Amino acid sequence: MVAFLVVIGIGGTAHAARTDMLDVSDYNNNGQALTTQQYINLRNNYGIKAVTVKISEGQTWNASTAKANISDASQAGLYTNGYHFARYNSVATAQAEARHAVQQAQVDGLGIGSVIVTDAESSAQSGASKAINDQANEAFAQIIQQAGYRCDIYTMGSWVNTKMTVDNGTGWIAYYPYHVTTDRYTGNHAWQFWSGMTFTGLSGRYDVSQLYDNYYTANTDKNAVISNSQTAHVATQKAAKSNQLVVDGIPGYNTYLGLQKLYGMRYQDGKISKPSPFVKVLQKHVGVTQDGYFGPVTYRAMQRKLGAPVDGKVSRPSLMWKQIQRDINNGVKPF
Repeated sequence: MVAFLVVIGIGGTAHAARTDMLDVSDYNNNGQALTTQQYINLRNNYGIKAVTVKISEGQTWNASTAKANISDASQAGLYTNGYHFARYNSVATAQAEARHAVQQAQVDGLGIGSVIVTDAESSAQSGASKAINDQANEAFAQIIQQAGYRCDIYTMGSWVNTKMTVDNGTGWIAYYPYHVTTDRYTGNHAWQFWSGMTFTGLSGRYDVSQLYDNYYTANTDKNAVISNSQTAHVATQKAAKSNQLVVDGIPGYNTYLGLQKLYGMRYQDGKISKPSPFVKVLQKHVGVTQDGYFGPVTYRAMQRKLGAPVDGKVSRPSLMWKQIQRDINNGVKPF
């Protein structure tokens, strides 16, 4: 079996990270669960070893495709885990969300001993202190472990040991470098290095991660499904600097298109409709009502997340949009 080498943009190839693990949610594959055959193709042709499925969010929301994704990935011989998008910012709310995550994991058929990840990257954690986030993450983990599951933390690289503690030997870290030329976060369980992977036969773009140990493969040899030598290597050799966005703080077609690509939107047209599915995705990430319209509440949440002056207004040029444009050029999701 020959590994695939995917090169984005122009120039030569680069050392590349492996596509060991895929994470999926209701946003992938046009809102449909992947079939067993699709997972088999991912296993055989791209070297996917493990799948981590979004099962829940907050205290009430649950994913409609989780049960089928868990079943189909398991039937394809892949290791399956689940993740919960955290909205908590206290011990009490973390405990409530952990109970909800456990309940949904059981309903969705996630096997005991699997990992349930707390996806801690929302505005709720952004607005809390490191000490509070650590206490809340620990409270979440305790309930997950009491239910017979293992637990881990997923967060962005810039938050590691700044907004929350992520010890060596733990953690699934998201960081999308401009060039994937060096292994990152090798002391953690996994590194999510790209959100723009495309697979033959599947719609849209996917988040892919490289595994460094066997935590996400049931503490058994991660090469039992497929060896590292047969795992697809993805070189994200990005476009030349001349093709990058101009950081002018004024959003337009190229800025919106760049964001749509980063977030793997189904429609990538560089336009903001009214209401906009893309704006709804941004609103979800910054923790405001998902009505699909930019407005003062959404702008304030975006500004707060990016450390720009919080006034709910967008000047021309805008410091907020300048930071977003820099993130797009670096291949990093701003929210």
